Amino acid sequence: MDLIRRKKSILNFKQLKEIGLRSSLINCDGPFLIQKSKNGKQILKSSDPFERNLFKKSQGIFGFRENVILRVKTTQGTSIESNILKGEFDSFKNMELLEREIRSLDFKVRKNSFDIAYFEIIHTHPTGCYLQRDDEYEVISLGGLSEADYMAANYLSEKYGYHFKLKAICPGEITYCSA
Repeated sequence: MDLIRRKKSILNFKQLKEIGLRSSLINCDGPFLIQKSKNGKQILKSSDPFERNLFKKSQGIFGFRENVILRVKTTQGTSIESNILKGEFDSFKNMELLEREIRSLDFKVRKNSFDIAYFEIIHTHPTGCYLQRDDEYEVISLGGLSEADYMAANYLSEKYGYHFKLKAICPGEITYCSA
């Protein structure tokens, strides 16, 4: 395979859905797609305006920087979000900052006499779903939630006693969600 002639294109949600109809890599489930990974099922959806805006803020003059927002959902139906936390190109490794934001959101929720239903860790990924082509082959590269994402959510869940859902916003306006 000639690596110089190989072309790589970012897939959007509609293209991924079409591929899902012809492939066993992704399954269609109503308006969503399901991808199986070693960490379980991941739900793929078209990014909403909030997610697209957060992804846009990750793209700077000097390159991509992973952004994270924590959102707490209450049993009363309200949600409260943290400020944007900035990471490096491909990761957000500052667990101490995440924990500080969790405690701050927890305090805000309790101050309003609400109860926490769960937390969401919403973050941007520099890589997404790609289709690579050369003269003979087409290769699909699927992004998604990483093992490190799941490990962080499990650690925080054990430490704070709340459920942590994950969302990874990828190029092509695709968002991966933990099932």
